[in-house]
Amino acid sequence: MATLKILVPYNFTGNDEKAIDFVIDRYGRSAEAEITLFHTHAPLPNVDIPDKTVMTRLSANLSYLRQRLSEREQALVAAAERLVAAGFPEDNVDWIFKPRQREPALEIIEQAQKHRYSTIILNHHPSKVRKFFTASISKKVAQALRGMELHIVG
Repeated sequence: MATLKILVPYNFTGNDEKAIDFVIDRYGRSAEAEITLFHTHAPLPNVDIPDKTVMTRLSANLSYLRQRLSEREQALVAAAERLVAAGFPEDNVDWIFKPRQREPALEIIEQAQKHRYSTIILNHHPSKVRKFFTASISKKVAQALRGMELHIVG
């Protein structure tokens, strides 16, 4: 049974790859490390589409978005497989890909608390404009999960 539970929020950026590299470098020799890659996405609506031209276009757009989500889910699976290829036991690597119900920081906080993760690996990519209006996800998570080991990779 793994004693070190690591949560890695994943958003398909280059910094996420750095976070994976960090996990491999820092915990790659630990058979006790249990890693979960975590991604939430904006939910797609379920729409009953009558046979109208405008609705047909909407259907095509929804189909495209569903395809993109499928591609992202496969990319998350590939990231998990990368951890296994780096030497983590397959049973100790998991991934979660689910529709978002609230803002990303709150999703991460809830996941970490509910499943009692001991460590969270976040990535950080500064954006001056966004920070002007809102606090960063990493800052919100760090404030809410005091006492938990937190690594910010960037």
